[in-house]
This record gives sequence, C-alpha cells and structure tokens, in this order.
Amino acid sequence: MKTTTYFDKIILFLFLLSWVSCDYLDKDPFDVVLPDQVWEDPKLINGVLVNLYDKMELEDFQYYYKEDWRLVNLTTMSDEGQGSFQKDPVFDNAYATYTYDDEIFGTFTDPYKGIRNCNDFLAQLETSFLSDAEKKELNAEVRFIRAWHYFTLVKRYGGVPLITASQVYEGPDRLEELQIPRSTEDEIYSFIIDECRQIAESLPLQRDASGKYRVNKGTALALCSRAALYAGSIATYGTVKLNGLVGITPDRAPYFYQVAYESSEAVINLGIYQLYNKKPDDKAQNYCEIFMNGNGDNGEYIFQKQYSVAGGKGHDFDKRNAPFSFREGGWGCGVAPTMEMVEEYEYVDGSPGTLRLTDESGQPRRFDDPMELFADKDPRLFASVYLPGSACKGSFVEWRRGLITSDGAYVQATKQPDVADVYTDPVTGLSYNISGKDGGADVGDPSKTGFYQRKFFDETLANMDMGKSETPRPVFRLAEMYLNLAEAAVELGGREQSALAAINEIRQRAGVAPLTAVDVEKVRHERKVELAFEGHRFWDMRRWRIAHLDASQGGLNNFRGSALYPWLDIRDHKYVFEKGTEPPKQIRLFLEKTTIRRLVMRI
Repeated sequence: MKTTTYFDKIILFLFLLSWVSCDYLDKDPFDVVLPDQVWEDPKLINGVLVNLYDKMELEDFQYYYKEDWRLVNLTTMSDEGQGSFQKDPVFDNAYATYTYDDEIFGTFTDPYKGIRNCNDFLAQLETSFLSDAEKKELNAEVRFIRAWHYFTLVKRYGGVPLITASQVYEGPDRLEELQIPRSTEDEIYSFIIDECRQIAESLPLQRDASGKYRVNKGTALALCSRAALYAGSIATYGTVKLNGLVGITPDRAPYFYQVAYESSEAVINLGIYQLYNKKPDDKAQNYCEIFMNGNGDNGEYIFQKQYSVAGGKGHDFDKRNAPFSFREGGWGCGVAPTMEMVEEYEYVDGSPGTLRLTDESGQPRRFDDPMELFADKDPRLFASVYLPGSACKGSFVEWRRGLITSDGAYVQATKQPDVADVYTDPVTGLSYNISGKDGGADVGDPSKTGFYQRKFFDETLANMDMGKSETPRPVFRLAEMYLNLAEAAVELGGREQSALAAINEIRQRAGVAPLTAVDVEKVRHERKVELAFEGHRFWDMRRWRIAHLDASQGGLNNFRGSALYPWLDIRDHKYVFEKGTEPPKQIRLFLEKTTIRRLVMRI
C-alpha cells in the first residue's frame, strides 16, 4: 500500500517570511527530512509549521489575477481603482467591454494541497513526543490554517468538499473512495465558525517576541467574525441554488450575524488591540503611519504578513505603484484610484465628499494650488491617495490634463511625461510642458484618473526595485472588527446604538464628524473608506450581491471609473478642474451567474 502524505518526503525551508521570529529569516534550508525525524525534533516540527503558514493564500501585495505584470488585483477589479498601464490586456482597447471571467477567483487546487498538508500534520502530531499542552496549542494553530484555506474556497465557490482527515491513496481501483462530494455553503461556513470558536480557547492571548506573528486567540476570533459576516450577508442578499451548494437560506442570517457581532465584540474586549492614534493632532499622518514600513507592531494589527528582503521574501508594491516621476527606472503607476473613490471621502464636517469644481454660479473655481480643491476633506484621503499636488519624497505629484492658453483655448496633453510635449505661447514666447511630470495624457503608463495609491507606499525606500519592499500587509486589524460589529448590528436590527458607537470610534480616530444615526448604507460607506485598497471591497461587493448591478446602482456593470482633470491657465497660473467621465479604459461587465464546477482532488 502506498501512502501519499505530506511527510513522505519534504524539503523544509526555514526562512519564514511572516509568521515566526526573525531569527528564522536567516536559516539555511534543510536537506530531505523523513517523517520519523520530523516528529523527534522540535525544530523540524516548527519548520513544517513554517511551511504550512507560507502556503496560506493571503491576497497580499503579490496577489494578482493572471500574470503579475498586468497589475490587476483586488483593488483594480473593484470600483476603488483601475489599472494604469495602457498596454494592460485587461484594461486596454478603450471603450470596449471587459467581462469578468471565472478565473479571477483563483483555483481550488492550491488550497486543497494546503488542507491535505494540515490534515497530515494533525494526524501525525498525535504520535509525536510533544507534551499534551504543546500538542493542544499546535493542533489549534494548524486548524486555524486549515479553516483559512476553507474560507478562501467558500467565498469563491460556495460549498466545496469538506475533508478533515488524512487520506490514503491505495491505488487507482480505490480512487473513488477519496472523492468527497461537495458540502453546502452553509456547512462550510459553519465549519469555519465552529473551528475558530473551539481553537480560540486553546490559543494564547499573546505570544512572546519569537512568535508574535503567529496565530493567537484574537486571530481565530477575527476569522470567525469575518466568515460569519460573509455568511450572514449571503443568506440575506443571495439566492440558494443547486440544493444549497451555492447560497444560504435567509432564516440562517440572524444566527450568522449574531456570531459576527459576538466575535467582533470579543476581539475588541480582549484589551490587547487599540486603534492607532499616536498623532491625534495630525489625523492624516496618524492614519498614514498605520500602514508604514516598520510599523506593523502598531497595536492595531491582529494578524499580518511580514516581509524580509534579507531572507529573499520582499515584495514589489513600491516598484509597481510609484507615481510616474518617482519610478526610478520604470514600472510604477500600477493602481489609479477613481474619482468615484476619492469622492467617497466626506468633508470633515460630515457633508458628502463630492468635489466642488464650480462656484454657485456654475463657473469653474480657480486655485493657486491644486491641493486647495481638497481642503477640509477626510484626512484618510490624504493618507491613502496621491492627489494632484500631493507631497511625495521631497517633491510633489504633478498630474495635469493640459493648459489653457492666452486666448482661452484648451491644449490637452497627448504624450507620456518623459516624452517632450511642449507648448509655446505665441503671445509671451514662453514654453510650457503640457502635462505634469506624473501624467495627464490618455497614452502610456501613467494614471488615467489623476490619482495614485498612497496607502502602503514607502517614501523612505532607498532602493525601489523588485523584491525590495518590506511594508507589512494587514490580514486582520481592529478597525475591521468595529466595522464588522456595526454591520452585524444593523443587519440584526435593534442594535443601532451599538453600530453607531462602533462607527464613531472609527470616525473619531479619522478626524471626521460623528454620525447621529446609522443604517446599512452608512456602515457600508464607512467600510469602503476605512478599508480602502486593503482587498476588502471586491469581496464585499460580491457578498452583498451588488457587483452585477449597474454602476448607477453601485455595481460594476458599465463601470469605467471617472477622472479628475486639472488644467493650468497660463494667463494667471491658476488651476481649474473638470470631471473626466470616459477615461480610456474598458467598461466592465460582471455577470450574475452560478458556475457549476466539478471539483476534482489531486491526492
């Protein structure tokens, strides 16, 4: 009989990028290790655990749809932004239509490899020399990793085969015994929730410095909170199909929302996490610092992915997303936030965030500095988006659509900023670069919306090249728990005061006027702004079942994303602005459909 398990032959690489002490980052890889040796040596057991963590699909800075050079990620596939590259196959062919296909959701094979490895670990852990207490904690830790794999699957496919035991391959004649039918979507979410609740009691509240990036009690409760919230909204807004393989019946919504509420509250009440607020007098800088390199231990992150250039585990975010003139030799310009996203950020007095481009008479407002247009906006905007005129690395971002000439004519930029595009005024004889140094034309790589993503951008990075970034990526942070609690509260009904208090904790930290009343739409709005560019929006639109709606209804159909066009009037050197409603990007089509897949396990 041949047993196909994770430990028959395994090469253990102990240079963990995210999860254990930084000491591991400098370790050399082991040679081939056999199963008996693993379970006799704590270091080898820890090495296996490192590998299990490393295989978690965390939708981090390196997570792309199709080839990574396309820079199509969860931000550019939501309504937060668009891909800047004009040569990008997903977003080129201006004014054509891009249809979301099934492949965007990823594959199910890799998570099942991870699940198999977790099941094998759990089975063999019981026979190890470790103490019962050590076994109990490791068991809980690996069950969390397995629950995470199932969460990545269920949010993509609905019900999937639930495999919780190590499987043995005994030849092709008995292969059918290993083919597990799909569980319902309800069953998978319930499994994740039950696992998280159970293992939370076996995980430490906090870990020492050598294990501070590993799973703890708060991490398990945070996954429980998120999974339950997803399940509740699917039960509320979805449709049950295929006898429950897809969808959850509406009567289950209160249960899932209650779990989400209780789990979120439990994380908040642990008392070991706080909303980052070390610079309350500078709200924009305070919010920006949450996501800065070296600040992962900020007290707000519950679970994060760490990176190490020295360990060969850096990422490329800065190289791929720098504004055009800050690219240092190419790439850059990856994510271009849309004007719609910028206008989601309210003014600090709580009024709607629509940019005031004209005065009361309908005439364009005129500004000495483009940044004056954004006066009194939510400070989180300045920390999350590079606007025309934003400070950056000792300079500023300059995105200009073109010039207004001495005779009042508009001259639009037609070339990428590194290609000479000069206008000479026939009246004064003075020459001007038509676009700014960071874009303005419809061609080439720069942003087509007038904006670049600032959140996570490391302005201190000396070597902006591939694999040289180390800014950590949050998987769970406390702000999400407040938002999860608020959403669950308003969906349950009768708990609006709890929701209001939670939302206002977020808004107070941000420096925006508190709300006096709250409903589902206000909670969703706050979630979109607070968690912008962190990978939540795409999945939120799916679980709320709004992605297939028309853009006018908040969906992705017919969505292209609008732009902000600053024009420099050379007569008085003031700026005026227009809204660009048709940047040269495809409109989108998100189909409402259920894809019936035959899930096949490779054992």
